[in-house]
Amino acid sequence: MIKAILFDYDDTLVQTRKTRYQTIYKLSDELFKTRITEKEIDEAWGLPAEKFLLKLFGRFSSDIHYLWFVYLEFSKKDLNTPHSNAFDLIQKYQSTFKFGIVTSSSEKVVLRELNELQINTSLFFQIQTADHTTVHKPNPKVFEPIFALLSEDNIAKDEIVYIGDSPADYESSNKFGFHFLGIAHDDRHIQYFQTGKIPFVRNFSELENYLANDQNFV
Repeated sequence: MIKAILFDYDDTLVQTRKTRYQTIYKLSDELFKTRITEKEIDEAWGLPAEKFLLKLFGRFSSDIHYLWFVYLEFSKKDLNTPHSNAFDLIQKYQSTFKFGIVTSSSEKVVLRELNELQINTSLFFQIQTADHTTVHKPNPKVFEPIFALLSEDNIAKDEIVYIGDSPADYESSNKFGFHFLGIAHDDRHIQYFQTGKIPFVRNFSELENYLANDQNFV
């Protein structure tokens, strides 16, 4: 029986790719007078926050504090958007599951965005960000800190499902021993899920139906 549901954050709960690509284009154009390509962003996407910024903008400045400042200032102009029904589902099933987040994004970004979206962070027993661990997906050890907390409540690995949108989400959680469910809001990773016979849903409405049948996680 599933007792805890952990979510990836970017492109799983919120539409970060759609929002932040525009932020990055504006920042590179207005501040650094250059045009970063979609391919360059794709190559950096999913890296831990500081490595992400340095890969994109390190040729212009190696001062990570400065890069954080300008990135955060520009991102304030482009508010992130939740995927439809994402937080409604979490609110609805508060008494059924323990919910958490495991993300490679920084704590300052995630908490600021949730505040902007007026999401009550107490919906999650833990929001684990890049600031909480020295390893990151696809390294399965990224789940050790949050699993230690769940273990205190006698929740075993086979009672936990991780929900994410990318191959790294699957590879890390599967190797750690969690169940995994993909969520494919767009078509980028559908072939990966289908080829690997990895279960996935297209949206949070489908996710609710999937959760209604606990046998899906056998």
